[in-house]
Amino acid sequence: MHIGHNLTDSVNSHEKIDVREQFGFRLGRLARLWRARLDEKMRPHGLTQARWVVLMYLKRGADGHQQKALAGLVGIEGPTLVHILDKLESKGLIVRRLDETDRRGKTVHLTDKGWQMIQVLDDVAVELRGEHMAGISDADLAHCLAVFDRIERQAVAAVSGNDAAMALELGSAGSD
Repeated sequence: MHIGHNLTDSVNSHEKIDVREQFGFRLGRLARLWRARLDEKMRPHGLTQARWVVLMYLKRGADGHQQKALAGLVGIEGPTLVHILDKLESKGLIVRRLDETDRRGKTVHLTDKGWQMIQVLDDVAVELRGEHMAGISDADLAHCLAVFDRIERQAVAAVSGNDAAMALELGSAGSD
């Protein structure tokens, strides 16, 4: 099945697609397609998906994130994040500082060059939204977001403790 293939084309005409069964699959597929397209558009700027995702979380952290917390937000292990941060630092996009509240830790901050790259990323994301959402009304998108909000609240309610806080933070990060 190629990417543009409509799932309903492969379903026997006597069978009906269960929309609840398809929802998670289709949402995941859309997210992968969206990220892949953004990754393709950011590659000429020297950013892989792993790197631009970290930059997007730093953008939302304004004053910087603790390195350990950032790994949790991004959903990767500490050593993997260190490798990504090394690359971002070598490009002059971030700086790591000693954490004033925990001498064993570090905080990660965007540099001026990093903020400039965020602007490039934002511009590319605007272009991508234009491509992907062409012909879709604001009312349809608002309805879609309202449904996402309801599903997210129920999903977060099902998660306990720190996982719920992380799920909320992930939800507020957006997916450009």
